[in-house]
Order: sequence, then C-alpha cells, then structure tokens
Amino acid sequence: LWVMCLEIKAVLLDFGGTLGEGGLDWDSYHRSIQAYLSSLGHGVALKQVKQALASALAKLERRRSKGLESTFEEVYSWFLAELGIPPNGETLEWLHRNFKNHYKNSFYPCVEAMLEELSTRYKLALVSNTMSDQPRELLAERGWDRFFQEVVCSRDLGVRKPNPEIFWTVLERLGVDPSNAVHVGDSVEADMKGAQAAGLLGVWVRNPGQPAWSGHAVDSICQLPDLLRQLDCCSEN
Repeated sequence: LWVMCLEIKAVLLDFGGTLGEGGLDWDSYHRSIQAYLSSLGHGVALKQVKQALASALAKLERRRSKGLESTFEEVYSWFLAELGIPPNGETLEWLHRNFKNHYKNSFYPCVEAMLEELSTRYKLALVSNTMSDQPRELLAERGWDRFFQEVVCSRDLGVRKPNPEIFWTVLERLGVDPSNAVHVGDSVEADMKGAQAAGLLGVWVRNPGQPAWSGHAVDSICQLPDLLRQLDCCSEN
C-alpha cells in the first residue's frame, strides 16, 4: 500500500488532553478566592464569588466563540469589577498564582521520552488554547521547555485554535512552511479542523468525547513517534 509521505520539519503539539490532563477543584478554589478578598477587607459571600466568576467566564466564552482569546488578567478584572472591587496588578497577580496552585496537572508517562525523541528529528512547538501561561510553567518546572523552539499560549496572541492565525504565527517563528508541519491534538474542532484550515497535516489523539475524525489518529501520544516515522519521507524508518 502506497502512503503519501511528507517532508516533516516541525511538529506542533497541543497541551491539555494531549501531553497530560488536569483540572480544578472548584469548591476549594472558590473558597480560596473568597478568603483572600476577605483578607483585603472586601466582605463578599461565597455565592457572590461564584456568580461573579461565572459571569466573567461567560463573557470569555462569548469572545472565544468568535475565535478570540483573552488573558487571565483581563478575565479576572471583569470578575473583580462584577464584585465592585477595583482591579490592581497585585490582586491580579495573586489570583493568577492561586489559580496555578489549585490547577492540578499530570503528564502522561511517556511524554518525556517522546519529546526527547522527536526533538532530535524536528522543530517542536507547543500551541495551547489557554488564558493562563501555565503550560509554559509546567514544562519549565520539569526542564521540558528545552525540547521546544516555541511555546505559544493563545493568551499571547489574542486568537485561539481553530483560528489558522495561531498556527501560521508559530510556523513563521519556526521558519517552516505549513506543508512541512504536523499538528497533534485531541480536539477535532480546535486542533484537527484548525490544522486543516492552516494547511498542516493533523494527527488526532483519540478522545471518546469528540466527534469522529477520518484523518490520521493515535490512541495516545506514546504512539506518535512511530506514526511520524511512517509519514515522514526523510525518515529512515
């Protein structure tokens, strides 16, 4: 069977659901914010914190539905404004750090070996849809930022996947044409359709909660190096 091969020069990787997974315990997170605001002299009830944050996140989702992205600081400025609290740099910095402390992430076991192998063959970039810069910090904590030429969070650019602009910006920084690049991710809408629109080959990390995708796919990121060897014209297999 003849399989079309590519001259792969760059591999772009999604973060959440692709390299690892994580989330917040919302109850303790809300309580930590209430306690902090109380310590500053703002007597806000837990219910008010929840409502104000839900309102700010709803505003964020409206922006995101247009392919745009906001920063954590913007979103939490809206949150504070809902509570009648003037946002300032120190408060926003505490809120962002608190978010990172409460967000629990675990990487999949094979990630380091996979990154090490791919970084010897390709230029690597991380492309994550997030209002926080946490993916950058989580990689740096483990020293894995050394594997990447570029780490881009959608907050940095103001646009998010599937907007092709985010892919083109990253590839321009890498000096690689879309036809020589692969993007790997678990979201059909953001990652696969975004890559397709930008002219990259998409590799889907299968996710049972997602619609079907008929293109290239792997069950886990662990299988990626083998698939890329099959797709890469320049690989010695």
